[in-house]
Amino acid sequence: MKRLALLLHHAGTAPDLIYPSLRKMEQVETITFFIRSPTNKSLNDIYDKVIGTIGPGIECQNELDMIEKFIAYHKKYKIDGVLTFAEMLLKPVSIISKYLHIKFPSPEIIERVQNKAKQRRRLAEQNVPIPRFFEIHDASQLKCAAQSIGFPSLLKPNFGGGGYGIFEVHNETELNEKYREEQSKYENIILEGESSTFNLEEKMIGTSWHNSELFADYVSVESIIKSGQIHHLTVTDRTQMYKPFRESGFITPSSLRGNYIQKLHEITTAALEALELDNMMTHTEIMFTPDGPKIIEVNARPGGTTPFRIGNASNGQYDVFFQLAKLALGEEIDTKPYFVKYAASKVSLCPEGEWLIKFIDFSRVNDIDSIDLVIPIAQRGQLVSSYRGIEDLLGLYYLSNENVHALLADMYSIDGKLYVQYK
Repeated sequence: MKRLALLLHHAGTAPDLIYPSLRKMEQVETITFFIRSPTNKSLNDIYDKVIGTIGPGIECQNELDMIEKFIAYHKKYKIDGVLTFAEMLLKPVSIISKYLHIKFPSPEIIERVQNKAKQRRRLAEQNVPIPRFFEIHDASQLKCAAQSIGFPSLLKPNFGGGGYGIFEVHNETELNEKYREEQSKYENIILEGESSTFNLEEKMIGTSWHNSELFADYVSVESIIKSGQIHHLTVTDRTQMYKPFRESGFITPSSLRGNYIQKLHEITTAALEALELDNMMTHTEIMFTPDGPKIIEVNARPGGTTPFRIGNASNGQYDVFFQLAKLALGEEIDTKPYFVKYAASKVSLCPEGEWLIKFIDFSRVNDIDSIDLVIPIAQRGQLVSSYRGIEDLLGLYYLSNENVHALLADMYSIDGKLYVQYK
């Protein structure tokens, strides 16, 4: 009997989506170390209902407490591997892996990939194409940043994701205004309680590689790395963003032509090698530009809502959770997914601005042909903001269809079916 530690964070994937895959592990006991949400009652209810159904559950107050409780448990009952699907727990996994003598990127490598400025400096040193950027440590550097990057440009936090805290600025006055707004609003959603610097980066000009304008001008490449060998599982197409810069949906496998896929694989391999990532899954976002593909960012984790993260009709014969559990235990993994149809995930988000939800009804979404699963998130009385990107998503949906164009049409129909009243 082997033991696998699953580290859960309230900002990561919920256990009810992970556990069905871990139940398939033969002769493996799963011990769940988890951190509850301070505000999300519905998620905590899921924790109460699900955690403990496939092995012991141990509640932790924070990341340090989680590491200490892991070590205490390991001293009594030997644990063979550690696994997380939450980016905010990558450093604890790194520390625990070192304690267990398991190969995993060091805390320094994890910090380099999580901090977008450090990541980009490393990629630039290795000649991996990225947008021009200037790291801003305080307001005294705003003028220099403006002179270096020019306008229009994007102001972004160095710890973020899903469109969190991104502003487009067109002149130095706007840059000063939005930087002040960042100082009052920003919360680190990757490393709780830690501050962040900000980047001013060029606004990349996108170009289309698809034959439909319903696709966005960027994609992500989902890869798994084992013992230094990089395996690209799939390229994931994207739907057009919500304004200002909030991701909306994923479709896999990509419908791009093979020569485009090859270019995306090549730039992703170069980025992953430059960042020295190993024994994990990665999610690399890439923009199509007239000068060729450029890396938006590399994430040392699976994509947040990529459609093969759950075991429904969408994922064909490949179960990411199952494969990464095997990777964590040092077992052989499958690196060649087979998708029986096009699969998609979609999020619903509020309009630009800050809104109070007066009423929300998901019932009509279930009538969409391609829908496999509807996960309501937002509730009446909740305050939501476009500033927070997909942190404030209204709902999450998984879809599949053998026809990619029918799938796209159904994805775009969701927002029309979802009924929301705002104040």
